[in-house]
Amino acid sequence: MADKRCDNGHFIDESWDLCPYCPQDESEPEIPVVRPRSLAGEPGAHAVPVLAHVGRGDGAEIPASPPARRGTSSSPALAAVQPLPIERTVAAAQVNTAKRYVVGWLVGLNGMSRGESFPVRMGRNVIGRDRRSDVVIQDDQASSHHADLVFRPEEKRFILMDHNSTNGTYVNEMEIEPRRDLAARDVIRIGSQRFLFSPLCQDGFHWDDEGLLK
Repeated sequence: MADKRCDNGHFIDESWDLCPYCPQDESEPEIPVVRPRSLAGEPGAHAVPVLAHVGRGDGAEIPASPPARRGTSSSPALAAVQPLPIERTVAAAQVNTAKRYVVGWLVGLNGMSRGESFPVRMGRNVIGRDRRSDVVIQDDQASSHHADLVFRPEEKRFILMDHNSTNGTYVNEMEIEPRRDLAARDVIRIGSQRFLFSPLCQDGFHWDDEGLLK
């Protein structure tokens, strides 16, 4: 797409020095315009000049001429236009080396999740209907991002937090407002789905900084 304008407002190619749509002044020499063109389909091909038709003001046009061959002399106007080097930026992928160890489980008690276990990992665990959640709830009464289950290793605490859901989050049939610490064998209800909470890390049983179980 043309992104350059001449003095008279015509859109022309960025590589053109003269506008082919403007009448040429009599005082100006008749200089053909050189445009680069890539040889498509040929590996390693370089740009070669293509001469555009330039009006001389009297209705006549300068026909396009073939590029000069190697070893033959040519005017500066017919010199081959070398392609500009392309700057390539290589984005290095950022790798998160911190491993999220399993610190507990949620076990489905009813519905389609009955008998299934869902790992609870260190840090934040998203619970909801969205398939990208850490714990996917297959229930129409669950929000896409319904709640968060967070484990704080420095405090050895499991905290369940409602994420401003429509139908609320319940622990042992009591609605949390908006958060609550969890204990072993607590029953979490989201929509009609119930889950038994079973912690792995608790007093005297946790992961250390090197990933060893104490």
